[in-house]
Amino acid sequence: MNKKRIFILCGALLGFLSIAFAVINAKQSGIPLAFDTIVRSAIIGCRNPLLNPLLIAITYLGNSLTIVFFCIILLFFKGTRMNYGFPLSIAASCSATIQTIIKWLIQRPRPPVENFLISQGGFSFPSGHSCSGLVFYGLFAYLLFHTPVDKSVYKVLGTGCILLFLCIGISRIYVGVHYPSDVMGGWLLGLAIWTVAVTVVDKFRKGERREPRIGDKESV
Repeated sequence: MNKKRIFILCGALLGFLSIAFAVINAKQSGIPLAFDTIVRSAIIGCRNPLLNPLLIAITYLGNSLTIVFFCIILLFFKGTRMNYGFPLSIAASCSATIQTIIKWLIQRPRPPVENFLISQGGFSFPSGHSCSGLVFYGLFAYLLFHTPVDKSVYKVLGTGCILLFLCIGISRIYVGVHYPSDVMGGWLLGLAIWTVAVTVVDKFRKGERREPRIGDKESV
């Protein structure tokens, strides 16, 4: 892992731990975080009949079933299996496992149910959709940007993936099932997992390029 990625990883973990500490403090004291109150009120205040179905649809794109579906599709086709299917499936599985463990350790209750636009159970911190969205769509974007073919279409798709995971995080606040600190924590945890994932993918690809082909002469 190069210095830039180590810096990103350490920064993401430090940011996540800082938010987790603030969340635990707020939970124990019973005093809500001012950041959550201000940002949540502003986003929920933007609700209207036109945006509601759009944001609900976006939030479901970060759902575990949706990500599993995409992974199955990518694993099914031979052309996408190795380059996309396997790395995305493994990264998504690791992300789901890590965030689930943390949710059960912190056990932060969700916001008041009267503000929910969708049905949602479980604990609140960190936002699993935000974390998994960044890991899955962020890694997908990275893989698309590094596809060694005509990059124009792949850059558009990759940019779309980045915008998507950002919109998924915001949608979780909009539909009322998460506090802003949940989403920030999910993004930071996802960024840490993403950094490790792209490093592993790069090492695997470099290892593949170094493997001698059948019929190649052995180096003296």
